[in-house]
Amino acid sequence: MNPWKIPYKTTCFNCKKNVNQIVEIYLNQAFVKCENCGATRYYILRNTYIDEGNIIEEEKNRKSKYEPWLLETEIKCFNCEKKCIQDILITEYGLFVRCKCCKFTRHYMFHMINISK
Repeated sequence: MNPWKIPYKTTCFNCKKNVNQIVEIYLNQAFVKCENCGATRYYILRNTYIDEGNIIEEEKNRKSKYEPWLLETEIKCFNCEKKCIQDILITEYGLFVRCKCCKFTRHYMFHMINISK
């Protein structure tokens, strides 16, 4: 699977500038890196499953210190191999990717932050 690279313009938690945060999603890990200061959040794959409920809505509405990011991208699903909308939810706790066609979901757990100097 080729990595997905998705720009998302918002305020960086580190440099406080409104710039692209580059979301890179791989099969077993994901990164969110500020295009301006390079501050990077690392996520590792926790589990995969078919979402029988609606984990995106549940996690989006979970109380947290920071506003969650909800992105969508149309790309070939790793599971069903159809070109379909993928929901991507990034919270302070993790990153979720769910295919709207087959509901295949990957949950990445927040691992660490690297703040460049």
